[in-house]
Amino acid sequence: MSERCYRCFRPLGNCFCGGIVPQDTGIKFVFLMHPKEAYKQKTGTGRLSALSLAGSEILVGINFDGNARLAELISARDGQGGYGDGKGFYPVVLYPSANAWHSDDSAFREALAGRRLLVIILDATWFFARKILKLSACLRGLPCLSFGAAYRSEFRIKRQPAPECLSTIESAAYLIRELKEAGLANRDADETRLLSLFRSMVDFQIGAEQARQEALAAELYPDLFKRE
Repeated sequence: MSERCYRCFRPLGNCFCGGIVPQDTGIKFVFLMHPKEAYKQKTGTGRLSALSLAGSEILVGINFDGNARLAELISARDGQGGYGDGKGFYPVVLYPSANAWHSDDSAFREALAGRRLLVIILDATWFFARKILKLSACLRGLPCLSFGAAYRSEFRIKRQPAPECLSTIESAAYLIRELKEAGLANRDADETRLLSLFRSMVDFQIGAEQARQEALAAELYPDLFKRE
């Protein structure tokens, strides 16, 4: 087993941490990471997202009803004062529910009422994201936020269940873009840094897979790879 970076959990030869400079977008991001994404997914982008966004947090689990840290962070829900680090936050779940707000909705801005936005992103496949929501009653009572525009994933190394399904880091980037356009994120927040990091990771994985296939072919058909 190759040695791994303990920040991004990627092999050291495939670690991007050295080029990541966290940025303050004015938004608190919390990534609820399914255990498969945390420990088994080689191309997961949740950790890269968290490393790129100052003050963000990763919580690992499936049912978050008993998670004390999440309970604290969303304690200001329903207009309550909140406690601990939850004071002053307005928590939402990034999820395309039927009644989800968009960043430019006036009702969303009124509900925010000057509080700092806390965005919960489910870092899981769509199947497991729905399972997390089904099991976690604490999430189902939170308002949802979704995209106002249509986006297409650039995740060329992973088949998505539908064209509009995005990776975690793409979701964070496009949400930052829309919140910035609505005046709800720092004006100097740069979502393109996340997208550039994502594209670099995808390009690296494609190159690594191509090299692996070429090495396998050379082993199986050595005569074809002999140099004159």
